[in-house]
Amino acid sequence: MHFLKRSLPPNQQFLTFGLRALRLIGLWGPDRRQIFRYYLLVLAELMLLVGPKIIFGSGQDGFESFVRNSAELIFLIEVMISIGIFASRRKSFERLVEVLDQTLQRKWPDPMRDEIGQFNRKVELFARVYAAYLFGMLVFFCVFPVISTFYKVLFVAEEERSDFMLIIYVKFFGLDIERNVYHYMIYIVGIVGPVSASAFQSSIKMIVIVVVIQYGAKLFDLVAKRVTVLELIKSDQERHDELREIIKLHNLALEYVEHLEETVCFIMINQILSCMLISCLMMFYITTNFGPNVATVVQLFMVLVGEMIVYCFNGTMLIEKATSVVDALFYYPWYKEPVRVQKTFLRMIQRGQRPTGITAAKFYYVDVNRLGVVFQASYSYYLILKNSF
Repeated sequence: MHFLKRSLPPNQQFLTFGLRALRLIGLWGPDRRQIFRYYLLVLAELMLLVGPKIIFGSGQDGFESFVRNSAELIFLIEVMISIGIFASRRKSFERLVEVLDQTLQRKWPDPMRDEIGQFNRKVELFARVYAAYLFGMLVFFCVFPVISTFYKVLFVAEEERSDFMLIIYVKFFGLDIERNVYHYMIYIVGIVGPVSASAFQSSIKMIVIVVVIQYGAKLFDLVAKRVTVLELIKSDQERHDELREIIKLHNLALEYVEHLEETVCFIMINQILSCMLISCLMMFYITTNFGPNVATVVQLFMVLVGEMIVYCFNGTMLIEKATSVVDALFYYPWYKEPVRVQKTFLRMIQRGQRPTGITAAKFYYVDVNRLGVVFQASYSYYLILKNSF
């Protein structure tokens, strides 16, 4: 695939961080046999993390423990399902990257070329900052329980100790990980790797999806800007040549969104359903349990809700930028152009009037309005749980 060999200059290259992360787990690159790395990650998570939680449970009694175990399990499975869907849609994603590469390599005015370069750097910065943020969350998630546990072992008498604090609550193959320090160390060694793999996949999902949505919005924004300055071109031939280029760019932007939709639509429905379930369960657990054990639950809650907020805001931005092309076309004095050109404008306006964005499995668009519905539904389910138990 020629688009794996970037012909753009270094300051114009895109998706560098996200594609490097995907290559690391075998989901990007010319050698498809490297996907065995992804299969190994999935196998490790199933054997040491998800499998034990499903088979053995949390090892705790009571409804609150069941709620926490269910919320953690849904969170872990959501990440695995999302990356699994992405892996199954790899061809659509590769075509998306190819269309983006073709679009950015076209002839752009120098100011817009500089704007593209600045945008590339901005989204790369976002990717690196978010990866660093999630890494910090992961370190706290794993280290805080260990510090708490060894503090008890070193400074609290055995008969006065409470149970050890676990990273993920699970009955780890029958080991006494809540009272026996040696069993606890075996549990830590076995669980940190799969938890880190899950966090790494979560960061990939967030970074790649958000960045490709932002690129879609940027393409429409650039098309709208070229339409806006179209009337400044006095030469009829040059103006008509520019119009043909705008039509080509608009078609490429629409094709890009089609591949984007095909890549992420089922990931979005999985995200929304999981967010509603986990939010209500975690709110119930947080409001009924106080103490250090709540800290790790709050982190999971923050990560999932944060992802949902970012997806919805970027989905709204994509819809608005696509609409801005129609606005620019409408306000352009197209009625002064020859009839043939007028027909071209009308076709673009008609196409642009159809909503353009990402959906959740074709059911509804992912936007800020949907975010409100998700939070409202989550809070309603939380109230039902709180009043029932």
